[in-house]
Amino acid sequence: MTLLAGISLLFGAALAVATALLWRAYRRLHALEAQIGRLARELESSDEELAALLGEVGGSRIIVDIINPMTLARSRSRWGAAFVGVAPRMVRRRVYDTVAREMKAQLAAQQVEARLEIFHPSGS
Repeated sequence: MTLLAGISLLFGAALAVATALLWRAYRRLHALEAQIGRLARELESSDEELAALLGEVGGSRIIVDIINPMTLARSRSRWGAAFVGVAPRMVRRRVYDTVAREMKAQLAAQQVEARLEIFHPSGS
């Protein structure tokens, strides 16, 4: 009988620990969902602010976002391939600078007068 009581007590303790862990996970998930909601609202407002700012500047814009800067660096330069894992921010900057330089040359060859500016957010 004592073995059965011990097993029951152990099972009850394990159930209590599992319940406590699940409750903590549920609370953390709820907090993360709230944080994601706040970030989504902030992103929407910053998109609206950017649109308003671009509207104030006037004129149309073309925004180029390079989706695969690391792949480009690896495929076009042996140095880029070496630095991708060591200095990704530097590689990303170099890729954007190179692409901008190539775009300027192609536009100039087609007699398109354009000004290309690269915006590097702080920390990148």
